[in-house]
Amino acid sequence: MLTRHEDGVLEHHFATTLLQGHGSVHGIDSSPAMIAAAEDKGVRRCTFQVLDATQMESCPDIQRGHFTKAFSNAAMHWILQPKEGRLAFFRGVKAAVKPGGLFVFEMGGLGNVPEMQTALMMAVARRVGIEKARQVNPWLFPDEKWIQTIMEDQVGGWKVEKIEREWRPTVADKGGVEGWVRLFGQSFFEAVDESERESCIREATDVLEIVCKSPSGGEMVSYVRLRCAARRI
Repeated sequence: MLTRHEDGVLEHHFATTLLQGHGSVHGIDSSPAMIAAAEDKGVRRCTFQVLDATQMESCPDIQRGHFTKAFSNAAMHWILQPKEGRLAFFRGVKAAVKPGGLFVFEMGGLGNVPEMQTALMMAVARRVGIEKARQVNPWLFPDEKWIQTIMEDQVGGWKVEKIEREWRPTVADKGGVEGWVRLFGQSFFEAVDESERESCIREATDVLEIVCKSPSGGEMVSYVRLRCAARRI
């Protein structure tokens, strides 16, 4: 996702707040359904585009360096998982932002949802092997050093001004850990034969209902958020 103050790329939920000023917003998403949903909201001074964030370099209209701000929330741990798209993503954001412009993002950081990953990996690995389970893991949860190195050294043209990780334990919603597993573990379970998927889900869930159970009630998921503010130089 990108944003800019005069013109920006951003996800819809933040547009209303940002547009209290005089800027405009341009949002991108690889999902046509998500873009359609954003357009249906009819937020003023917003435009939206179906575009994979790792393919921004292929879109000259947003590579002109006229965005004053770029923003991403809870998406980059999906976007950066495939190795082949990582440098292209950061290059694409850099080419869209003016010199001196900011790129602010939050994503899952190293240590994020370790109990969920472990339960999913083990349940799936018992059926298809650990290497296949590793391949279908949809997330990358980096640390501060990894982000700083890829932005400042490998891509260049960025200065990381602030970066931090925060442990943010979160009570599971009414769907509990089973709902979480079914929603976010889809790519894991697609690697398993359809006849075994329910037993695989149940195996992961049975473990998590013990590990994540809070003595005071409910279930807790261990989120770790990585937050960064970087400036294009």
